[in-house]
Order: sequence, then structure tokens, then C-alpha cells
Amino acid sequence: MDSANKQTAVVSEYPGGTTPATPGFKLLRDIRVSGAPDRPATRSPERRSDRMAANMTSGLYTFPKTIELPWARDAGTDVLWDVALCGTWQSNVLKNGSAELWFTLEERYEGGVTDPYRRLTGCRIDTTTISFRNGQPGTVTFGIQAMAETAATSAIAGATYAAPTPGHDPSTPADILVNDCFSISGAKIVNLDMTISNNLRAQHAWGASSPFGIGMGLFDVSGQVQLYFGASTDYSAFMNRQTGRDFSITVGAINAAKDVILLPNCDVWNPDVDDPGATGDHMVTLNFMARYDAGEGCAIKITRNAS
Repeated sequence: MDSANKQTAVVSEYPGGTTPATPGFKLLRDIRVSGAPDRPATRSPERRSDRMAANMTSGLYTFPKTIELPWARDAGTDVLWDVALCGTWQSNVLKNGSAELWFTLEERYEGGVTDPYRRLTGCRIDTTTISFRNGQPGTVTFGIQAMAETAATSAIAGATYAAPTPGHDPSTPADILVNDCFSISGAKIVNLDMTISNNLRAQHAWGASSPFGIGMGLFDVSGQVQLYFGASTDYSAFMNRQTGRDFSITVGAINAAKDVILLPNCDVWNPDVDDPGATGDHMVTLNFMARYDAGEGCAIKITRNAS
């Protein structure tokens, strides 16, 4: 089956683990969906006089997946961001919280007369990785844990599939305005890698191989920023760990359709300056972690549809 024809869609669940009866799926602009359920089986530990295997046992099932997308926010990614930050959009603002939010992931493969479907239910987002590289489309990658998987040969009766809205071009670093980079004057950023983690765990109990739930752990936002080494303070200011520093960028090229990412209270530490050799530019790499900010009531805030 040709991968070019594959379709990926998501829909919010309530309660978790139950796809709506007539789901309004949101189509995703995914690059790829990778990962596979793990349904382990092992040989029985018993010994036999003929030395051969006669029995097996089944282990605990887990359902990890990874969805990789270009940075282009739409109705489908809004669902994913809700779940990733364990919060809900309030008008156009999303802050991290501790709400238990879920979704169904559906993958449809083009099979000609009969299309195979795979559906993961009870999906939660463990990790979200944001990456921007000069000259390349930004990417956002959602690492998922789910409670179950089913397979089918037809769509769910009554299901609808909404095209990605809006359908703007993906953003590159050329479309990013740096509002504040840890109070560095005139910071010229070239790379950003940021990971948001919920530290999830599958919850298993007697009577079933599949998990009955997905538990949350510590919430963490951390990463690295790389920028041109333009002044001594770009390095020296962070030789001792700094606290209370803002990081804020506006992503997008279309007014009223931009995204603002704000980390209002960051620790920044362990700077490094590279050496490219006889020809090149020195770059500073800074490590950061977002703390809770009392003023914003969160560690990360995303504002959509900004100008």
C-alpha cells in the first residue's frame, strides 16, 4: 500500500478510552506516524525432557506512537496541544495544567476496494518535541501512549473528517520573531530544541493485558537554544545559573494566524561556545528549564491567532 495515500485523523474523547459514537475527526498534516504496539509473548519457563517449547505466556501490552508534523497549527493540532499541556484553550490561550484529556488516533491505509483502519483509543501525550532549524520547516513531534488498539475495514458509521483549518504554509525560522531570549540583547537564534514531558506511565491491573489507564508524572519543559556569539555576556552571564528569565517567540507569517510561545520563568545554565575551525561562526548553546510562574499561573503558555 502506498504511504502517500495514508490518512491520519484525531478526535477528542470523553470519557477516556471511548471514541465518540459519531466522531468528528480532524485530519492531520502529518509527516509520518511511527511506533508500534508492544504485545510481548515469552516462552513458558518450564523445562521438558525433550528440551522443546510447548507453551507460551503473554506479557503486558503497551501502545506507543509518535506523530511528526510540520509547524502549522490547525484544528487537529489544537486537539493535540490540549492533551499535551493537560489544559483547554481559553479563547485563544492555552496554559499547562493537570486535566486528564484523551483522544482517538485513526490511521487509514489506501487498500483499493477495502481500506484497512487502525484506531488507538485512550491516547494521551507523553512528550512533545519542538525543533526549529535555520532554512527548514519547524517540526513538532507528539509521543503518545494509548490504552488499546482496534482494527477495521470501514469508517465508523456517521464519522466526519474535517480538512485542516486553516491550511497555511508551514512556518520556518524566517517566520519567527524573537520577543525575548533570556534578556540577551539582539539575540540571533539559529536553532531551538524544546521538549515538553508529562512523564506518563501505563497502568495495568489483574484481569487484562492492556492498561486500564495512563497516569501522569512530573511536568517538565526544557531544552537548548543556539545563537550567534555576539558579546561576552552571551556566555559569561550564564556561567552561573540564571533564574527568572523569559523566553518568548512569535511563530508565523500571517497576521491573526500566528502563535506565541511564552516560557515566563526560566532557569538558564551551562553555556558552551563551539569552534568551527578557521572558517565559520562561533555559536553559544544555552540550556534552559521552565519553572512555574506565579503571574501567569503556568510554566508554558501558547497564544494562537496572534497578529
